[in-house]
Amino acid sequence: MFKAKVRGIYSTALTRLLIEGGFKIVQPSAPIKERFRLQSSPEENSQPDIEIWDRPDRQGINVAGSAAPVERFLLILFEKLDDVIVRRQPSIYALPLDQCGEHSSITEIVAEALRESGASTYQGKIRADVEFPGLSKRRLDEIRSMVVPTLKGHHYYKACGGKIAYMLEMAEKLLEKGCPTKEVEELFMETIRREYPIEGAKIGIEHSKIDGRIFHLGEARITELNEQTGLIRLLRVFSSPGVYDGLDVRKEPGDYAVTSMVIGEWSFRTSYFSKSGEYKGTYVNINTPIELYPSRIRYVDLEADICMWPDGRIRKIDFEKLDEMVRRGYISERLRETISKKTNEVLDNLSPEIEKEIKYANIGEN
Repeated sequence: MFKAKVRGIYSTALTRLLIEGGFKIVQPSAPIKERFRLQSSPEENSQPDIEIWDRPDRQGINVAGSAAPVERFLLILFEKLDDVIVRRQPSIYALPLDQCGEHSSITEIVAEALRESGASTYQGKIRADVEFPGLSKRRLDEIRSMVVPTLKGHHYYKACGGKIAYMLEMAEKLLEKGCPTKEVEELFMETIRREYPIEGAKIGIEHSKIDGRIFHLGEARITELNEQTGLIRLLRVFSSPGVYDGLDVRKEPGDYAVTSMVIGEWSFRTSYFSKSGEYKGTYVNINTPIELYPSRIRYVDLEADICMWPDGRIRKIDFEKLDEMVRRGYISERLRETISKKTNEVLDNLSPEIEKEIKYANIGEN
């Protein structure tokens, strides 16, 4: 039986997954020991085969240990979490892609490696950076709620840090005391509302990539924010010339972009206009469910995009990268299928006539 040590904001949910997966928890924290009724034993303080702790940004975890238990744990995550992203350094995925087989799934690749090597000989040390996008956080909420009273959005609010994370702890203590969930949720939401941006405010955009790179796309002004539907519209005005990525259309000083996104959705659209309001085209980004944080909007770009021009031409770009991401073990086959489904939904609802209507009338006030 592999031994695991877990720390951090995801520890309760991950401990449940580990125990269900046949791992033994060692060096447990006091809350984990109490929540899972772990019995004291001589083995309790033994060295783990795998260690799990938070990433500095709390958007996921670091995993380190012997290769066999690490890969087994990562398989559990792929099975349970639809949009989880895994970055190994190094691992069996350093093998040339042609050794993996054209249609091999992550499960098949890892299972074959474990069978061929055997747990007793597969003793290399590896590390993995695991990202928990919006859907994974929500699933981990559900798993945690099976162990201890948990507010909806628990791991997202924990990832916010600061006052929001502190207020979450206070709210969940009320749940543990038996206070009605609805009342606690309403009180919590009212308390944290002032921490979030409002219409007219500026907000950053954190564009994360599957391979772990992060691009900060600058600030945009919120021109519309609907708390009921989750719709956010952002305005950016460009001061320097260039070319719009994917569209291959000239960008000129005074041009502006209107980005339309809905919190929790798998895509967003950015439509470009000249200073006079002439529509230049639309770029649709396919991504993990969008999350709104107090100072930024965050998502992971899933390497699949759609471009639309004023004459109605539509083109999908970069979709071939998805196959490589699956073969390299970054994402699951299931996530690739979801991306394909979400892309088709976007294509069914994309129209240049609709995009032309969202141009911003008060561009001079920006």
